[in-house]
Amino acid sequence: MEALEELGTALRSAPAWHGKYSQEYISAGMSAGEVIAGEVLAAWPDRALFRTGDPTTQLMGIDGRIVRLVDLSVPSCDEHLLDDDEWARIPLAAVLDPRSALDHFAVLEHGGHGFALVPREPGGVARVEVVLNAANLPQEVVVIDPQGATNRLVFTNWRSSDGPPGGSWLPEPPPGLDCVVDNS
Repeated sequence: MEALEELGTALRSAPAWHGKYSQEYISAGMSAGEVIAGEVLAAWPDRALFRTGDPTTQLMGIDGRIVRLVDLSVPSCDEHLLDDDEWARIPLAAVLDPRSALDHFAVLEHGGHGFALVPREPGGVARVEVVLNAANLPQEVVVIDPQGATNRLVFTNWRSSDGPPGGSWLPEPPPGLDCVVDNS
C-alpha cells in the first residue's frame, strides 16, 4: 500500500511526466514476443499519450474515458468512450489514479519497491505488477490477462513536463481522415 501511495504522490508532483518505454506482448504459452518502443506522456489522474516507433507510426491517447488510436501507416483513427466496466479493467487507469485502484483491485506487495493489483472481480486482467523507480514513478508494469498472456512495459528517463505539444492528449487523425467514433 505504501508504494501505491508513493506513486500517487509522485504523479501529482508535476503537471505531466515524459519518458521512454518499451513494450513486449507475450502470448500465453510463449517465452518471447514482439517488442515495440516509443515515448509516453502521462498525467494524473487519467491522461496519457503513447507514441510508438521512430519515426512515430502509432499513437494512443487517453483523456478521461476517451481512448483514441491513430495508426499513421494505414492510415486510420479510431476513438472509443470507455464504459464503467471497461474503465475498471484498464490497468493504466489504476496506475495513473492509484486511489481509485482500491475500488477495483486488491493491493499486494511485490518486490522491494512495488505492488501487485489483483482484480476484485474477474475481468480483462488477472494481475498487474508494478515496480517503481527511485523517484516512485513506474519502472516496469506487467499486465497478465486471464488466459496467461503477458504485456510488459519498461519505462526509463522520466522527467517532468507541461503536457503534450499543442495541449491535446488525443492524437489528431492524419490529414483528410475522419476518426471513427464508437461510443457504444
